[in-house]
Amino acid sequence: MRSLELTREGKRFLIASSLIAVAAFNTGNNLIYLIFSLMLSFLVLSVVLARMNMSGLSLDVGDGQAVFAGEETSLTLLLKNGKSLIPSYSVKCWVTGSHVPAYYDVIPALKDDGRDVRISFQKRGLYRCADFRVESGFPFILLNARKKINVSGSLLVYPFLVDVSAGINQIVAAGAAEALSAADAGDDLYALRKFREGDDWRRIHWKASAKRQVYFVKEYAEYRGLKVTIILDNRLPEGGELFEKAVSLAASLAKDFIARGYYISLVTCRETVPFGNGGEHLLNILDVLALVAEEGSWDNKLEESADELLVAVLKNRASPGGGYVPVGSMVFYAEDI
Repeated sequence: MRSLELTREGKRFLIASSLIAVAAFNTGNNLIYLIFSLMLSFLVLSVVLARMNMSGLSLDVGDGQAVFAGEETSLTLLLKNGKSLIPSYSVKCWVTGSHVPAYYDVIPALKDDGRDVRISFQKRGLYRCADFRVESGFPFILLNARKKINVSGSLLVYPFLVDVSAGINQIVAAGAAEALSAADAGDDLYALRKFREGDDWRRIHWKASAKRQVYFVKEYAEYRGLKVTIILDNRLPEGGELFEKAVSLAASLAKDFIARGYYISLVTCRETVPFGNGGEHLLNILDVLALVAEEGSWDNKLEESADELLVAVLKNRASPGGGYVPVGSMVFYAEDI
């Protein structure tokens, strides 16, 4: 959809043209008629060139990084000129949520040009690209040509992040990574034990075996990062702002734990993200948290393990979700932030 709008300069030019027209009719002076004709041709030329300048334009939107609510992020707007011969000049592209447009001085025929714009989203969730507004004052700034371009696709905005370093430091101090015995991994000698059927003969400690007249095998220590399961309270009744804070807490905990090398699992009323580590795993957790909603019942089963720490994120101290949290879990309350 295209529209043409008179600019401030265009309105002044139109008023001046009207006055010149009146003067030409009143005086019959050929020179004034010539000036009026020239001004009128400028207006007509502005309309024709403005429409030509805006034709054949299309837009692609890309984001090269994770987008978090409340944080400024960069969106790349790739404007394409589909005209075979004519370039497009002085084009601006406006994005909802950005106060400064992306500006393209010239886009050659059958070429494209990318510009970055800074934008922020106030809430997590899935945002449809929908319509972007493209406009230009080319050629004489008398008219502002506008065009809405529909862009397919969507953008997933992750929850707002909060500082949870103090709470995590307490957890780390209470239960840092532990050395677990394992027969098949690790480099440091952990202990000696009696030989069992299926053990690797190469691990036999011959000196100790000869001394005690019983086969002993070497057991090595495998150092594993502490496993943390984050339990998110997303059970009804609606928590409104408290629920959004709880989601932010869960996302922040996951991000900080993974940055420290921990293996993280996420559990909600109906979804479970299994243990994992690294940037890709963090994005899997954030994908779930970006779209998570409050549910009417708790359908997930919590399974405790000796080598994992349970961290519950509850909306408040009276939350019904607290009844599903195993005893001994560390609890964070959204009402405290």
